[in-house]
Amino acid sequence: MGKILLAFGYHDREAPRHWNVRRDLEQEGWEVRECHTNKNGLFAKYADLRKQFHIQKEGVSTVLVTFPGHYLMPLAWFLCHFSSPILWGRDIPAPQKIKLIFDAFISLSDSIVSDRHKVTWLNPYAWFLYLMDIFTCALADEIWIDTEAHRRFFIRRFFLNPKKIRTVYLKPRSDIFSPRTHAPRPLGKPIDVLFYGTYIPLQGIEHILHAAKLLQKSAPHVHFTLVGSGQTYRSMRALADKLQLTHVAFHERIPFTELPDRIRKADLCLGIFAKGGKASRVIPHKVYDAISCGVPVLTADTPAIHEQFEDGKEVILCTAGDPEDIALKIEEFAQNINVHISE
Repeated sequence: MGKILLAFGYHDREAPRHWNVRRDLEQEGWEVRECHTNKNGLFAKYADLRKQFHIQKEGVSTVLVTFPGHYLMPLAWFLCHFSSPILWGRDIPAPQKIKLIFDAFISLSDSIVSDRHKVTWLNPYAWFLYLMDIFTCALADEIWIDTEAHRRFFIRRFFLNPKKIRTVYLKPRSDIFSPRTHAPRPLGKPIDVLFYGTYIPLQGIEHILHAAKLLQKSAPHVHFTLVGSGQTYRSMRALADKLQLTHVAFHERIPFTELPDRIRKADLCLGIFAKGGKASRVIPHKVYDAISCGVPVLTADTPAIHEQFEDGKEVILCTAGDPEDIALKIEEFAQNINVHISE
């Protein structure tokens, strides 16, 4: 019998994280079964997943709790440790213990409290999230996280054995994100700078807008397009109005399948620019996606980005939280494009 893994959760099965994890596991010889629920509400999810688990568990040696799965970890742990049919009234010998892997990807307390500032550390809910992080990590036999910088943070913050936590880097979906065909760039075409995201604080969109203000007079041929919505969207629109930006356009979210075409039309894509904290420990999907489409990316110089990319090759790096440096790097990029056109 081959290796069988159960992907356990309510994950988006088409999301790049899960799509790539599944593909990589299958290439390593695993049979991946989906124990997946679309039910609403935690108790309904628990009931559905427990039912599916007992239908699919035959031969399973590993359960992978997929992202987002923090609140599913207690159920997964119970099922992995107490899944013997004898517990359900059937006199069958207990199977071998099932390994439990947790694709944590993020920390609840770090994301919601420290990064997004939804609540402060004075709020009891913040400490509930912190204890939840510790508890869910303790339940897992192995934890997956997205960068070495993030891994070191988890080890310190949640008192983990370094041998228990593994770095599994993000990847783009190779079936969707592919390089653009290189056609001659029209003379006089404005420089198209693209940002897309969910407007969470670590993306540092305020720094993009302040950089756009600096470039409005010195580089009027540079145009910015910001795609998406989310937590800081209204405040960013208000800031753009306050700065009287004339070369910045806001657009609604683009369907995932249409995103590669929009990226390939851009001259330069933007990553994340917040200073310190979680922003220094992650490499966002947008960096991988743009590089896969053959489009240069400007993003903050952080410990995490150096794990996978090199300044001046795959990415252009700037000082985190510094609109002046962002503007300088964009202006240098625009001048370089014009030089190549004139040549």
